[in-house]
Amino acid sequence: MTNWLLLRGLTRDQRHWEGFPDEFHTRLGATVRTIDPPGFGTQNARTSPHSIPAITDDIRTRFRPEQSEWSLLGISLGGMVAMDWCARYPDDFRRCVVVNTSARETLDPRRLNPRVLPVLAGRSFRSDHAHESAVLGLTSNSPRVDREALAHSWARYQQDARPSTASILGQLVAAATFRLPQSIPVPLLVLAAEGDRLAPHHMSEAIAARYDAPLYLHPDAGHDLPLDDAAWVLDRIADWLPAT
Repeated sequence: MTNWLLLRGLTRDQRHWEGFPDEFHTRLGATVRTIDPPGFGTQNARTSPHSIPAITDDIRTRFRPEQSEWSLLGISLGGMVAMDWCARYPDDFRRCVVVNTSARETLDPRRLNPRVLPVLAGRSFRSDHAHESAVLGLTSNSPRVDREALAHSWARYQQDARPSTASILGQLVAAATFRLPQSIPVPLLVLAAEGDRLAPHHMSEAIAARYDAPLYLHPDAGHDLPLDDAAWVLDRIADWLPAT
């Protein structure tokens, strides 16, 4: 069984996966590792680069896998890093899964949610708890998620390892300027949620079409699909693995 590296999204660190890595291990029997991007979590004393390739290269220098087979899963900005990584270093991973991700080529300004910018821009004017509540209100749809408890936990993450404004802006610039690679020479699976209010699912549809990759759409989950329905994500990966 392959091992998996998981990459989180915009302004998030590995703690924001919550119980998903353990669920991944239990469902698929895989060894699962997570890692922080530059500027966040354990790397918060550093400043994030302003491009996806630079973020990729930073993480790659710190990822020291054992001599075994690895696959890669990334959500949102982590999906951008995953695609860039597998395009430029195709021997590093056996498979690639991207969740609710995007790129400049997939952007349609007419479909952008006007709530996104106030949530991101209001970070400096709210308490940590209020900000994380606003983020969860934008990214999670499931009634099973205790968003109030999670907002308190994520506020503590901010207080324990607060990213700099420069790192947040760096990631925003990196995400806004990321362009899709010409090709991704490893098997690619695209997962998305029809209820995503941050990166509408048409973006994932365009990515899947570009690379002739299989695409699965969750009918009602939000942007944080592994949080809203981890079992669905893992079932789709399990179904896909025998074909790759």
